[in-house]
Amino acid sequence: MENSIYVGLSRQSALRRELALVANNIANINTTSFKRELGIYSTAPTNIAKSGKLDFVIDHGSSVSFEPGSIKNTGNDFDIAINGPGFITIDDGDGIKYSRNGSLSLSADNQLITRNGDGVVDDGGAPIVIPMDGRKLQIGVDGTISLDNEIIAKIKIVEFESQHLLQKRGDSKFITTEEPKDPINSSVLQGKLETSNVTAVKELVRMVDLQRSYESVTKFLDREADRQKTLIQRLARLNSNA
Repeated sequence: MENSIYVGLSRQSALRRELALVANNIANINTTSFKRELGIYSTAPTNIAKSGKLDFVIDHGSSVSFEPGSIKNTGNDFDIAINGPGFITIDDGDGIKYSRNGSLSLSADNQLITRNGDGVVDDGGAPIVIPMDGRKLQIGVDGTISLDNEIIAKIKIVEFESQHLLQKRGDSKFITTEEPKDPINSSVLQGKLETSNVTAVKELVRMVDLQRSYESVTKFLDREADRQKTLIQRLARLNSNA
């Protein structure tokens, strides 16, 4: 296989993966606190295409955009949104994870949990149990939970120096090797949720551009295949006439 086809296939593979990321972003446009993903690529310049330069594409994976989504009112006392770069600390039974999805509720035994059933932990790392005895639930800007002004617990809100080290683990959960720090730039908003940071129009425009690029690369590969086929046929005729 000639280098030009290797180069074209590298581009085609990168475009296919980028299309998958865009499709996943669009599919999660209504998912609370979802963060859009972007592909990370670099190129190695070549000059093998007769019609101009074509670069070999190197796929380095994907990155998460932590640009905040919009804040919407829900009126639900158990819903919280994080204003700022902070994360809610949770325990999903497989260790500590971090999330910005503040759609919370109580389990059958009154433990504070996420929509996926993961336990929300307090500032000491313990589960939070809220006795529902008719008193008014209040969640302060620092995550302090009160019932009629009686402090019950404090949700552990954390921030990270290097958000790019956070890795997605599904269901709006993240892990990282970095130690969390105190949430000096974050506050908790009760009765609100953060929406996805995906913009439908932008993602659809990206998808159209990617599809056009993919079609262009496919045509290039088809032309290269035809060119090689023609060369082989010419060589065969030369050998038969020799």
